[in-house]
Parts: sequence; structure tokens; C-alpha cells
Amino acid sequence: MNDLIESINVELPQYQCGRCDTPGCKPYATEIANGTPPNRCVPGGQETLDKITKILGQKRSVLNENYGPPLNHQVAKVIEDDCIGCKKCIDACPVDAIIGSANLMHTIIEDLCTGCELCIEPCPVDCIELLPITNERSSEIRKKSEKFFILKNFIQDGKTKRKQLNKNIHLNTELSMQINAKINKRSLNKNKALKKMQIGLLQANKNEKYVNSKDIDKLISTLKK
Repeated sequence: MNDLIESINVELPQYQCGRCDTPGCKPYATEIANGTPPNRCVPGGQETLDKITKILGQKRSVLNENYGPPLNHQVAKVIEDDCIGCKKCIDACPVDAIIGSANLMHTIIEDLCTGCELCIEPCPVDCIELLPITNERSSEIRKKSEKFFILKNFIQDGKTKRKQLNKNIHLNTELSMQINAKINKRSLNKNKALKKMQIGLLQANKNEKYVNSKDIDKLISTLKK
């Protein structure tokens, strides 16, 4: 299965644009391998679809262009004089190509920007423009961006697992404290409990071949006093 996913992912354009209803190209490759229609990658076009259907051993299908318009070879750029530092574009970027802080000017790392356009709509002051680039430059950027996207998800998965682990540890600690508190509140007579245990052991051994049952009864009577 992993080999199939990787083979499909190689053919996807690596825009990480989410237009196929998944958060990136590798997740979409996984969905395709599990039966999702492969005709939703509009940025990849019919050529990409043909390559994927060939990998899957399926008949040629037609691209579903309703999943969004094709993307041009482009990168986004912040118009610095108009930026208000709202961070909305940072939250929208799927590959973390935008850097900046609240109320400070943002900038876009061109080497990571896939031109997916997801930062355009959230911007309240329309301070992001799209600049055309060559096909070769776009391909180079998307290769870098794919590696960064995978690394980002790997780190995020690790954080999620650690968060769940810490939560489980916290819950177990709380449960242990509650149990200990209940135990400490019990008025347990240790001597009585010890005698009860001894009597139980004696009674269990009464039928042994080399044991005098009368002697055991005497010991039990003594313990019950």
C-alpha cells in the first residue's frame, strides 16, 4: 500500500492547495489508494490524472473541473506598505511560506510558496499579489515545498501524540491520587485482617494427608479468640 501511495504522490503537482478536499497531495494520494476518485486534482490537469489511472490500472477518466480552476505558475507576494499584520494569511498557508508577527509586516518565502492562492481570500486589505514565474521555477519550488510540508505534518503528528500521552499520564496520576485518598480514609484493622488470612490458610490445609485436622481446628479456635 505504501508503495502505491508514493507512486501516486509522485505524480501529483504538490501545490498542497486542498482543492481536492484533502489537506495536501500526500493525503490525497492516500485517499486515492483507498478508493477515492483520482480525478479531483484540477491543478495537475488531465495529464496527471492519466498517469494516476495508469498506476491504478483503471480506464481513462475525465478530470472533474468542478473541484476548482487550474493554478497558474505563480508565487504570492505581500505588498508591504498595505500589510496590517493580521496573521490571517499565515494561518491560511498550507506550507508555512509566510512569516511575520501580529501587528507587524508579513513576508512570503518565495522558495516555499506554491502559488495555491489560499492566502488571497483571508486578507482583509487585499495586500497580496500573485506574480507569474516559469514552469521550471514553479516545479523547483513545489519540490522544496513538498519536503517542508511532509516535515511539518511529521512534527505536528509528534506533538499530537505527546499531547495525548501527557493527557493520559495526567489522568492516571489523578486516578491514583483518588484511589490513595480512599484507601487512606478506610478504618482497616490490620491485625484482624491478618488473622482472617491465617485462618483461611489453615482451613485450606486441613485435608492435607500428613496434617492433623484436630490440631488445625485448635489453632483456628485460638486465632478466633
